[in-house]
Amino acid sequence: MALDLETFLPYRLANIASKMSEEFACVYQQQSNLTIPQWRILFNLAQLGQSHAKELCMQASMDKSTVSRAIKALIDKEYIISILNPEDKRASLLELTSDGHELYKQLAPDALAWEQQLLAVLDEQEYQVLQQCLDKLSIKLNTP
Repeated sequence: MALDLETFLPYRLANIASKMSEEFACVYQQQSNLTIPQWRILFNLAQLGQSHAKELCMQASMDKSTVSRAIKALIDKEYIISILNPEDKRASLLELTSDGHELYKQLAPDALAWEQQLLAVLDEQEYQVLQQCLDKLSIKLNTP
């Protein structure tokens, strides 16, 4: 039996995710000088409040070196700061600066608008089914 890439779900989802990421990057790169990994870290920190690099790797599904480079760049751009973790002096916590919060507030509405435009091809029922399917796959992949 031959593997048909057009129907092989991991291949299709990877291609869709890559294409979505590239097209969405055009939206926020017009207003900021962020790379895709930097955008993902900035928005994760906006959602999490404070976090450490290891958690950001898991949340953003990115490898340690990519996250480290993105963190360094965001610190250099003064969008995030590193603070000492009071619970573990060996580790630092990351959080958005006021400039980081402002950038997030500037970009978030455009992110939501872009998502709405993309999802306009689905009716409400299709959207709900898609969310349910993604939830099931996520649970399956995150269960040992």
